[in-house]
Amino acid sequence: MYQRDYLLRMIEQFSVVLGKVIFQRRNQRFAEAMELLAQAMKQLLGLNSKLVRALSAKDLLGLLSTQGHVDAGKVLLLGDMLKAEGEVLYDQGKEADSLDCRLKALELLLELNRIPEAEPFKPDAAERIAELLPQVSQLRMTPHVTVLLMHYYSESGQLARAEDMLFFALEDEPDNAGLLDEGLRMVESWSGLEAAEREAGGLTEEEIGDMHEQLLKLKQKAGQSENISREFD
Repeated sequence: MYQRDYLLRMIEQFSVVLGKVIFQRRNQRFAEAMELLAQAMKQLLGLNSKLVRALSAKDLLGLLSTQGHVDAGKVLLLGDMLKAEGEVLYDQGKEADSLDCRLKALELLLELNRIPEAEPFKPDAAERIAELLPQVSQLRMTPHVTVLLMHYYSESGQLARAEDMLFFALEDEPDNAGLLDEGLRMVESWSGLEAAEREAGGLTEEEIGDMHEQLLKLKQKAGQSENISREFD
């Protein structure tokens, strides 16, 4: 209850700033809008806007953690701020920078979605992820983000999309044994699903079985390649 109240208070604070940002955007005062967001980021999160853009999502999670515990509320708020920055940059015609902001926001939220202690905030993260995904759909994700998306889709019952993400990631890293193991564990977790859940997820029992068999073959092939490589070392 305390965590929820804490998050709502922070969001309420930012919503006031966001209203001012929208006003500046409508009047095409983009520099003023960006300054408002930079000030809010510094005040509420103690982070500099330039620093946020320069750091990786994992580094940002570290900065938003205390004694190893991630402040999920602040992560959600930073995602909101990055999304708002992306919208201002888009208005300025800076589409590449806009996409970078939104993609970082997405990666932060996907990372948060994988943290067990952030369980109470997962519905909030899922809502924001659903808003961001269509905005970055034209981008080819990094292998790391692709794997995060694979888990997100699997956990949300979107099995066919999870399958797509797995094989996109394997295109970049076909011999990644760890990734193959992750994929196998994911597919094996689907075996307990009801027929209606599989159907809603876009896959049949036969397709899941074929996918499992394909992953086992890829793992066997990767193991053979590794053994050959060791022989020549």
